[in-house]
Amino acid sequence: MTTVSLTSPCIVKAAITNRFASAIIKAPTSLGSVKSTSKSFGLKCSSDYRTSMAVYKIKLVGPKGEVNEFEAPDDKYILEAAEEAGVDLPYCCRAGACSICAGKVVSGSVVQSDGIYLDEEQTKEGYLLTCVSYPTSDCEIHTHKELDLYAPSQGN
Repeated sequence: MTTVSLTSPCIVKAAITNRFASAIIKAPTSLGSVKSTSKSFGLKCSSDYRTSMAVYKIKLVGPKGEVNEFEAPDDKYILEAAEEAGVDLPYCCRAGACSICAGKVVSGSVVQSDGIYLDEEQTKEGYLLTCVSYPTSDCEIHTHKELDLYAPSQGN
């Protein structure tokens, strides 16, 4: 059996080796486009038509009060989404093994199970590592918080 996937409406010519074989062709138009189907279910669709389960609004507040807002899918690290949106954030390891990209969640929630640097108490206080944090809701995050990890009473 041969399966053909079509990414756009087109004409397909195929030589069928067995005259008793039948061809089943599923065209994307039978279900509608990924973009329109995604919108029907309240999902976002990226420009290359990969669908994410959810996309959240991320608000980053820098050390001097500068604000950057962008959207981040739930399957992309916040650091990566920020870079794609043109936002410069500090980073080093991209593996959650250092504190260069530390921030603090002011509102919202993230998952950072890939990180190993922060201890449980720092995580409970709202600290995150942007290089290994996925958003799980709309978030406001204060960035450049590496020094606060070592002197929490000094700044928020």
